[in-house]
Amino acid sequence: MNRTNTNTIMIVDDEPENLKILESMLNQEGYDITAFPRGDMALNAARDQAPDLVLLDIRMPVMDGYTFCEHFKKNKSLKDIPIIFLSALTDLEDKVRAFDAGGVDYITKPFSEKEVIARVKTHLQLRQYQLSLQDLVKERTRKLSEAYRKLRVWDDAKSMWLSMLSHEIRTPLNGLFGAVQLSIDTNPNCHIDTKKIVNQSMDRINKLIEDALLTIQIKVNSSKFLSLMMPLDIQGCIEEIVYSLQNNINDIDIVYHQNQDIHLEVISEYSLMFRAFQDLIITATKCILAGNKLMITVDKTDGFQWVYLHGVGNMLNEKDIQTFFTPFGQQTLYKASAEFGLGPALAKSIINLFKGAVSVKNVEKDNKFVITICFPSSLSTN
Repeated sequence: MNRTNTNTIMIVDDEPENLKILESMLNQEGYDITAFPRGDMALNAARDQAPDLVLLDIRMPVMDGYTFCEHFKKNKSLKDIPIIFLSALTDLEDKVRAFDAGGVDYITKPFSEKEVIARVKTHLQLRQYQLSLQDLVKERTRKLSEAYRKLRVWDDAKSMWLSMLSHEIRTPLNGLFGAVQLSIDTNPNCHIDTKKIVNQSMDRINKLIEDALLTIQIKVNSSKFLSLMMPLDIQGCIEEIVYSLQNNINDIDIVYHQNQDIHLEVISEYSLMFRAFQDLIITATKCILAGNKLMITVDKTDGFQWVYLHGVGNMLNEKDIQTFFTPFGQQTLYKASAEFGLGPALAKSIINLFKGAVSVKNVEKDNKFVITICFPSSLSTN
């Protein structure tokens, strides 16, 4: 905002001689002056045309300086304008009352011309700094609002693009999968292993697409999921996942040690968190060699809730440790068709979204690897 260098100073004093002296000295400094012998007259004039600073006497008829200042400061358009009291009253109580009424300074009569000019300049500079800061805040606020508006438009566009992408990918794939499935089912010479490989491949493609779209959705519109939060019983979730896997995994044992003395619960979007636990448990089973065991334990200590997935019987390649949560980042696969895909990366994104953390490490002395999932206890309802 552009401002002129000429400031208007309002002088309010019932003594004509004081008005004359103050007006003369301040005019010589280049200030515009409006002078009034009564507070009520000055207040009405200020409402019509606000000054940049007020020099105010205390003892005046009709309305004294304290009352003028209190009314002046109640007006929203005037409240930030500095008022300097200029009075013959020297008692500390009078000065304190002047500051309580809203004054920024107090000059005692008889006044020194240099002192008046110096204090006027100081408070006008402070007022200018205040106005400049207000302008800066308004401009920054405007820019932030505009940036937020553009971001919302961009987020809406990305959400629409994701929805269209999901539809455009799934539609041709469904047709392709249907044609492949029909060809296999109607071919009497098709080997059962071929059917199994095709079905597994189609399942992996579908999951990869779902994981990719969900990963982007979490990054683009995490507030959507945060608005749907509800309690998740961690132990019950794990129990359900383990039960479903035990019927499909025959070459390793899955052992879940429940701790009946504690209850783990996290506030989250239920389906997302269930999926994160499921992906991590399935990934752990893919890393365990036949004949070994996945042991799952839970704990609650030091203000945190813990879930441990112990891959007992073998450790991970150190390269896999470093890239475990990187999409397609693992270097060594323990089992055929054991691609991690986006599972661990997506699980980590989900857990981080709800203020949790996940990590993986080898424990050499026990010949195992451990996936650790952690949530602060404050995120639970207990």
